[in-house]
Amino acid sequence: MSWPPMIGEPLPRAQDAYGIREKLTAYCLNAEHEVGGPKARGFAQILGITIAQVTHLVQALHTGVRDAPVTDVRDNTPYGVLCEVRIRVSGVGERAGRQALVTTSWELRDATASPRLVTAYIDE
Repeated sequence: MSWPPMIGEPLPRAQDAYGIREKLTAYCLNAEHEVGGPKARGFAQILGITIAQVTHLVQALHTGVRDAPVTDVRDNTPYGVLCEVRIRVSGVGERAGRQALVTTSWELRDATASPRLVTAYIDE
C-alpha cells in the first residue's frame, strides 16, 4: 500500500477501522449536538436512522469501508491524512427501501495506523 493513500485505492487497514460507534453516538447521530445535529437530522429524514439504529449504521460503515475506494485525500498535519470514502447505506423502518451515499472521513496518522472515523454525513 502506498503512503499517503491514493484516490481509487482501498482505505489502508480498513478492516481495523475504529471509533465508529463512538463518533456516531456522540456526534453524527446526536440531534442535540451543535455541529452534528444537522447530520443527525439528515440520517433520520433520508434513511430513518436515529441513535436507536446506531448498530445498523455502525455495521454498514464498517462493512462498506472495506469495499469502497478512497475518493479524496487531504493533508491533516500534524495528525497524518484524512481519507474520504463514500459508502452506500440502506435505510431502516419506513425508509428500508431507500439507499444513500454516506460520505465518511477517516484519519490515518501514518502508514501503519488503523483508520479512525472523524465524521459521516449524507451529502445529497
